[in-house]
Amino acid sequence: MNIRRFTEQLTIFAVMLLLAYLLFVWLAPVHWVSDVFWAFVPFFYLLVLFSKYIVHLLGVRSGRRFTDVFLVVTVFRFITYLLAIVFYAFAFPEDALVFVVTFFVFYFAFTVFEVIYLYRDLKRS
Repeated sequence: MNIRRFTEQLTIFAVMLLLAYLLFVWLAPVHWVSDVFWAFVPFFYLLVLFSKYIVHLLGVRSGRRFTDVFLVVTVFRFITYLLAIVFYAFAFPEDALVFVVTFFVFYFAFTVFEVIYLYRDLKRS
């Protein structure tokens, strides 16, 4: 995995996603936009980047060790996602539905990006 290339492509993807979301925030009715709309892209960007750096720093290249480390990091990220959703939903119940829907849209977008990148990276090696 080329971490520099991954970081560049993730940054480009995140900026494009942020611009599209800001356009949505500008055009959409107020009740369709979460109060913390500004935090979604940085949250996912930093968490995805952090997890990839952890996998990279452990020197995992292939085989059984890659699978183990990748799964542990993925489970850690998933638990972090669940904690963020539960915390926000209980702390701000009036904004919970919009937050959860928006969260899953960004979760899906970043997951698709990662799967495509991982598939291309594994196909090359």
